[in-house]
Amino acid sequence: MISWQDYTLVDPDALETPAMLLFRDVMDYNIRSACELVGGGQNLIAHVKTHKSDAVARRQVELGIRGFKCATLKELELALGAGADKAILSFPQVQERKIERLCSLVSSYPDAWIAAIVSSSVHVDILATVATRRKQSLRVMLDLDAGMHRTGIGIGREAESLYREIDAHPMLQPSGFHLYDGHNEFSDVKEREAAAQQNVKSLQDFQELIESAGMSVPCVVAGGSWTFPYYARTEGMYGSPGTFVYWDAGYGASMPDLPFRSAALILTQVVDRFPEAGTITTDLGSKGVSSDLQLEERAFLLGYPEAHLVGQSEEHGVFQVSGELPGVGDYLLAVPGHICPTTIRYPGIHVIDAAGEVIDYYLHTARDRQ
Repeated sequence: MISWQDYTLVDPDALETPAMLLFRDVMDYNIRSACELVGGGQNLIAHVKTHKSDAVARRQVELGIRGFKCATLKELELALGAGADKAILSFPQVQERKIERLCSLVSSYPDAWIAAIVSSSVHVDILATVATRRKQSLRVMLDLDAGMHRTGIGIGREAESLYREIDAHPMLQPSGFHLYDGHNEFSDVKEREAAAQQNVKSLQDFQELIESAGMSVPCVVAGGSWTFPYYARTEGMYGSPGTFVYWDAGYGASMPDLPFRSAALILTQVVDRFPEAGTITTDLGSKGVSSDLQLEERAFLLGYPEAHLVGQSEEHGVFQVSGELPGVGDYLLAVPGHICPTTIRYPGIHVIDAAGEVIDYYLHTARDRQ
């Protein structure tokens, strides 16, 4: 058995390491907490990218979240199959073959509200080309840039003009705004709220402008894991968190004010130890945990608060440990620094109940990029 506080795994020998573990009760707590923060799950459009799991999406639907944001068509298919009422494909599409797939999903789920995003005339034209060829109407949202400069168009005259392009096309339905402010990474709550509220005001002013011109703005979705509560608590807007469902060490350290806890951990094992150097070598290499962060921020060991990652290759993860070292063969639980790109390293996740028993295995249904 391996146990730390209320994380327990009765039989780690039954799993091959490294293995991704989902503590079900912690996940449920996170989902319920997100809903409570914003007055109900109906105010959320949650991102699928963190878990990429049909089973997790179905659990979110059961607990009140029926709207989803998707980066890929595979994620969109997952969300719709799990029972989404509302789904946004939040990645601009520039390939006709992908838009054909989008159209097929729209046809397959006629009762769901499904929208694509655009931020240039190129996006509008290619959506319109496929929609016209198929004689099929598509909902289209304007992707607004809040300063991240990744995708999107800045709020202003050009954005208004682009929304008019959508509105003018007989096969496209102007369906509102999408805004992501992932660059506003403020640990200070007041700074975080101020940045979000500035965007709220800009969105409201722009919506008023568009509607005064006689065009419809049926949906406004904004924010991410940093700022989603501020948008979700604003009348007429949705907040769009993603990481909350699993959480991770990075967000936990940056936003200790939020109630979420790490629900997805990695079971790893000590394969060698070097007492003279104060290090242990685990099987938590870069293939087992996201390596997009700085080395020392990629993973943290429960029960060893001073331990830090000092070396990593594809299969090996070397930790510097203060005090007595774990022994060769000992199991450890690691909290990923960044959970979203860690998920795709595993075909699925082992589900653990409150007693520490493995009760299920959830496939990462949308693990494939497309």
